[in-house]
Amino acid sequence: MTRLALLDRDEIPDEYQYLFTDEYLGDRHIFRVWAHNPELLEATLEYLNTLYDQLTPRTKELVILTVARARGARYEWHQHVDIAREKGVTTDEMRAIGGDDFSVFDDAEFVLLQYAEAVATGDVTDQIHAALETAYSPAEIVAVGLIVDFYVGLCNYVASVELPFEGGEFVGWTPDDETITELFG
Repeated sequence: MTRLALLDRDEIPDEYQYLFTDEYLGDRHIFRVWAHNPELLEATLEYLNTLYDQLTPRTKELVILTVARARGARYEWHQHVDIAREKGVTTDEMRAIGGDDFSVFDDAEFVLLQYAEAVATGDVTDQIHAALETAYSPAEIVAVGLIVDFYVGLCNYVASVELPFEGGEFVGWTPDDETITELFG
């Protein structure tokens, strides 16, 4: 059970109701907890949307999945398995990340995932950073680093409030198509 209540929509101040539409936040547990402080929720979403705009949706999801796996963050992994498939990440690619095997990715994505994992674990080397610079601009490297940083903090926060999964059970680190369809439609 979560340590902070999941607010129902009618408990959220009227001026923040626009955030909880199906097209925007929907009914995700993390946002229902953050709604205890809707001003911070709104500001955080503005920051995240600015970060997200710096990378392609697929790249962003690959980075988030890598952070979730590196941190053992089941909630974030579960959430982004659902989101990533809509952004062009295949089930096979998710299984590869979940199994700590980046070899299925092309060179640019391979080094991106290595870098995201290294930032998430605090193990960035000159070699990894130099390899990233061959495929990504300095602006993209800043964005990747800040997304990783945000999600490392988020993984820690989610663990501190013990959020339950949407859809019940954990999708698993190496999910199959049937389980994904069953949990997320």
